[in-house]
Amino acid sequence: MGLKEFEFIEAATSILGEQRPALEVIEEELVKFFGSIPLKDNELIAVTSRIKSESSLKEKIIRNRYLVDYSNPKDLLSDIPDLIGIRMECKFIKEEEEIFLKLKNFFKCTDDRKYFYSKSNKNIRLYLYDRQPLRQKNGFEIYKIDGEYKFLNRRIKFELQIKSLVNVFWSEIEHKIIYKNTTYLLEDKFLKDMMSSIKNNLTMIDDQLLNIYNNFKPDNNVVTNVNRDEIEKLFSKFLYDSITRKMEEKLAFSIDFKKPCKTILKYSLNKYDDSIEGLSRFLTEEYRKIGNFIEKDIDFNSEIILEREINFDDEFSNNVAELFLKKMNSEVPWNIFFRVLFELEPENDTEDFMNFISFFKKALISEESIFNTVDKYGEYSNIIIDDLYDCIFKMLSKVGKIDIFFDHNLKKINRLASEGLEYVCYEFDTYFDYMEQKRIISKTITDSLIKIF
Repeated sequence: MGLKEFEFIEAATSILGEQRPALEVIEEELVKFFGSIPLKDNELIAVTSRIKSESSLKEKIIRNRYLVDYSNPKDLLSDIPDLIGIRMECKFIKEEEEIFLKLKNFFKCTDDRKYFYSKSNKNIRLYLYDRQPLRQKNGFEIYKIDGEYKFLNRRIKFELQIKSLVNVFWSEIEHKIIYKNTTYLLEDKFLKDMMSSIKNNLTMIDDQLLNIYNNFKPDNNVVTNVNRDEIEKLFSKFLYDSITRKMEEKLAFSIDFKKPCKTILKYSLNKYDDSIEGLSRFLTEEYRKIGNFIEKDIDFNSEIILEREINFDDEFSNNVAELFLKKMNSEVPWNIFFRVLFELEPENDTEDFMNFISFFKKALISEESIFNTVDKYGEYSNIIIDDLYDCIFKMLSKVGKIDIFFDHNLKKINRLASEGLEYVCYEFDTYFDYMEQKRIISKTITDSLIKIF
């Protein structure tokens, strides 16, 4: 009688062989489906697939010691996440994230807030609870999403990967040199360092290819030699150097103002579209405004007085305006932030201030989570959304630092606040159910927001 594990392996590979015809049908449908998802600018160049081979299954059973966890090989095959592998291939690394975000937007429907599906095919579901990209054991990131295909009364699992050409090439190298080799090689530091160097060089090549592609693609309708982020970084540094020079000139000292500069530039850039004309206009106008700022005689030790009283239609914006006005005339970083903002923006100070608060409020909660709340609770949705803004204002009052404007903090606030709304939509069927737990929810969200800082 042979080893029990080999008997288990033989039974599993036999079942895989029996299921292969059905798996091939599902594989073909998955390839067609993911190849038909609307993506712009020819981001997707191919959808490839494979069904796990018998040799790969044998190796996986031994490596993961599945015999310990499974007594029935059929249960194992039902649980293996990559029985079918689907890969969406794109040209550049940057496009991996863009495709993933479009997938998230395409797979909007869910019954459990974990597996999401599209109205066009309810049988194909993606597990979108994990944050992407995932970090692999080798330290590099990968967009790898678990999926399931509902087939009769079964759920066939599959794995979806999004990879650029460079990362496809890299994974093939790594798979053949490291993954399929011995533990001795896995512990070889020289080999690991060499592989890391190859990956870094491939990433650099990807960046160079992307720049070349952007500069020479015939249907180019955006600024090609630098992207939006690079423009933002360039002018943030330009503005920071100008502010530092002014502070040293007027105050005889300077403070680190890099992150506030980035926020100011993001706010200014947000007013322009991505067309050549829009971004070219931003480059010209922003350069001129910063140049004028350098020439101005700016008093950093005086109060900022607005031309007229601030009045918004909503309580949150009015409360924020009152808080910001108080801060800008009592703390140096706040004063500098709004003084620079007012000097660079074209409207009068009152209009600039109100426009910035509207921009700030919009950045705090995702439009999608607000839409979902309105869609579910109708006339009561504004009350729930206002409750969330009240939690955010309590956090702003408590924190009181200019750090609330920093881009990375705004993203964290947006994520937590949006998740808060999504939780309410998922957890409570009616507005009145929500009201019973409102105090606890508000405190939890407020505490979580404060912990960001």
